[in-house]
Amino acid sequence: MKRHQSLYPLSRDHHHALVQARNLDIAAEANDPDGLKHAAERFARFWDSDLQWHFSQEERFVLPLLAKYQAPDSDEVRETLSQHTEIRRMVDELNNKLTRHALIEAHLLGAIGESLRNHVRFEENHLFPAVETAATEEELRRMNEQLEQDRSGTGLGGCALAPKIQAPE
Repeated sequence: MKRHQSLYPLSRDHHHALVQARNLDIAAEANDPDGLKHAAERFARFWDSDLQWHFSQEERFVLPLLAKYQAPDSDEVRETLSQHTEIRRMVDELNNKLTRHALIEAHLLGAIGESLRNHVRFEENHLFPAVETAATEEELRRMNEQLEQDRSGTGLGGCALAPKIQAPE
């Protein structure tokens, strides 16, 4: 599916989230306590360094843009926020277990992996197309600038492979 350039940074993040989801699945399938612990720690670092910021950017830039054209409780907005909340809840549970040095269960890692995959699929197939359809080219360009500026301010940075969207002449 051809994605508008304004959403490239978020779509790239989705690729990284899918890799993490697969790693969680592999650890859950193996069901080895040491492997589960290491996979949980790797995912917790990914959450801290990338994924929670990705959620924040969607909530601060993408959803408000869409809400200009759809009701704030539209299916896309409501479902995105619901999925974010559920994933955050599971990550909080995982982090709590890691902090307490408690046993990491395979089903928790598997549930996080499945939720992440479903979430990426939803955003790529429903949320992003809704934004691309509703917003003007200028709004999409401004959103991309906000995303890139926000990322450069956090040290996450943009991706050198993603072309900057130029304002029309």
